[in-house]
Amino acid sequence: MSGKSAPSGRVAKETILVVEDDLGLQNSLRRYLKRSRRVLAASTCAEAFELIEEHDIDVMLVDIVLPDGQGFELADRVARNNPRPGVIIMTGDGRMDNAIAALHHGAADFLLKPFSFEALDAAVMRVCGGQSEPAPSSATRRLDVDEWRAMFAPEIVGSDPKMLEVLRVVQRVADAEASVLITGESGTGKELIARALRTGGRRHDCAFVVVNCAAIPANLLESELFGHVRGAFTGATNDRMGCFSSADGGTIFLDEIGELPVGLQAKILRVLQEKQVTPVGGSRSQKVDVRIVAATNRDLEEMVESGQFREDLLYRLNVIQIELPPLRERRADIPQLVAGFIDRCNTRRDRAIDGISDEAMSLLTAFDWPGNIRQLENSLERMVVLRSEGRLEVADLPPKVQKVKPVGAYSVWAPPLGADGVDLQQAVETFENGLILQALERTGNNKNQAAKLLRLNRTTLVEKLKRKKLVVPGPRSGSGRPPAS
Repeated sequence: MSGKSAPSGRVAKETILVVEDDLGLQNSLRRYLKRSRRVLAASTCAEAFELIEEHDIDVMLVDIVLPDGQGFELADRVARNNPRPGVIIMTGDGRMDNAIAALHHGAADFLLKPFSFEALDAAVMRVCGGQSEPAPSSATRRLDVDEWRAMFAPEIVGSDPKMLEVLRVVQRVADAEASVLITGESGTGKELIARALRTGGRRHDCAFVVVNCAAIPANLLESELFGHVRGAFTGATNDRMGCFSSADGGTIFLDEIGELPVGLQAKILRVLQEKQVTPVGGSRSQKVDVRIVAATNRDLEEMVESGQFREDLLYRLNVIQIELPPLRERRADIPQLVAGFIDRCNTRRDRAIDGISDEAMSLLTAFDWPGNIRQLENSLERMVVLRSEGRLEVADLPPKVQKVKPVGAYSVWAPPLGADGVDLQQAVETFENGLILQALERTGNNKNQAAKLLRLNRTTLVEKLKRKKLVVPGPRSGSGRPPAS
């Protein structure tokens, strides 16, 4: 930092600046941290700015709301320093979009008050460790969303504005340690998003453990999650490690968490708060360092009101929420998905389907797909297997799809105007994207021919592709990457 030089012979010991106007919490953090680190403290942005100018700061613990400003201002200020301190944002409000805002301002981590000293230590260690070596961070690479997707989530297909915004959020929060709650209807690709959070984050080379809370009998779920000791119950002939211990150092994905029995919800809350698990029948707790990503297709706030889900657990899980749109709200992506599924099924099932008719694609696009992408994939697989070769036609479609009213080729579709209206700009953008992708797919990605179909100059089409950052469909046959499922 300008105007400062490190003292000669300085002991390699982190200097932490605590910026917190609650003097009780500030003193508590100072007492705890000073045992192994050098600690400075401030109660306002102004005090913090002075300390930043006078000292080499390694880590900053910053409250969001301060008497003379926001902690985000401090994060923005130190972003220009070289080396840059690691910023950990603190807040007591887990229902706001503070986590995403913190990461947008360059914070390295996020702590939800009240937090344990173990969680504090883990956050500081992560930040300090990240400064000592090049981070595999996806956020610090400053990639645009399509570059990031190509590197970390190539299986997620779609150029719909809603889906691109989902990917932007995933990109921003992949490196964070805050819990993430993924919501959306069944079949929208929640597990793919969870895997992208892991692949694009600093835990990318560590364990990724999936637990389907709805698929495991309630009487076995506690043992599955936390493990058990020998003799804990009939049949427990050996100690068994649970999923949280298996995921230590990595990520655990709790799918369908809305199905978790209320009795187990308190134990999940303890893991979030204290980073410890106790095996069934055991008396000693074990420390675990895991990032929790949860998913549900249920309305957890409604479940809280009916007493089926703990409110404190919801707030802990919902630090960052990612909501996936249903397929009927991103119909322009259906042609890309269909093309990818055909390629995938051709490879898996040794078939030779070389495309689909415009009429059939129009019906696929018009259908509402209550089972979303998963239902679309299953339907395409059945069609490819039965047809075997040639082109898919209307007669190959499932009976329910054949009965829908066609709405024009591919994604020429107008969204229903509901009681709350519609975002016209987004609807027009989606409509235009669908036509461009349709033209490119029909012409084998030949921009000259696609421009003619769209009555555009080639240069205009190229500019639109650059501006929209559309993912151009791959060849009809070949090794194109598989779409979301």
